Amino acid sequence: MKRFVILGLPRSGTTYLMSLLNAHPDVICAGEHFNPYAVIDDKEDDSHAAVLGRDKDPVGHMHRFFENAAARGAFSGGFKFMIGHNLKVLQELAADPELSIIYVWRENRLAQVSSLIKAFQSKKWAQTKADAHIQRKIVATPRQISHRWHEYATFDHLIALWLAGLPNPKVTYEYCDLFKPGFEELICGFLEVKHHRRMKSALVKQGSNAIEDRFEDPRPIRYYFNQIGLGSWLETEI
Repeated sequence: MKRFVILGLPRSGTTYLMSLLNAHPDVICAGEHFNPYAVIDDKEDDSHAAVLGRDKDPVGHMHRFFENAAARGAFSGGFKFMIGHNLKVLQELAADPELSIIYVWRENRLAQVSSLIKAFQSKKWAQTKADAHIQRKIVATPRQISHRWHEYATFDHLIALWLAGLPNPKVTYEYCDLFKPGFEELICGFLEVKHHRRMKSALVKQGSNAIEDRFEDPRPIRYYFNQIGLGSWLETEI
């Protein structure tokens, strides 16, 4: 079985990719197995026993996940791993050159951070049905956004440098790449499984594609990003 990990920051497209891969009959892609608050697989287990058992032996937990995925008949199996989840697992990725890494990042930091703020405020991290929440406007200040986007840009820069030095099979996709024609064929080729026509994510987008339209009062945000030369982030992302 080909083993893989989806690596990325929040609101970069990792959940969309996970749902897309899970639509393939030969792939098992779990959620955030090393989320600090819960073991997230098909279901979320936030019990003390589950979290403690994982954290006592994180590398063993990862290997057991892959063993179970192989036992379930997967040709390719993996899970999401976000920055900040578990350092020992990150170190194990670098020590295991046969483990494949899919790294996802997002160029439009304003879109990324606005999505993060909305998710924090609503506690809706993903959804499969459209509702009033999708059109709900975000209340945020330029300074609040600036703090987050610089932080995420720095993380992505350091991750890219770290990945460049690894011998692991790896591929990097920017958020918009996930929605381009032919992407499903590309990711299937990387995971060494045949493309399947059923590959489609059930998730719906949780905000306007025109990023400026996401905010209750876009005027100070528009001024700030135009002043620092990033006015294009206010426009349509995909």
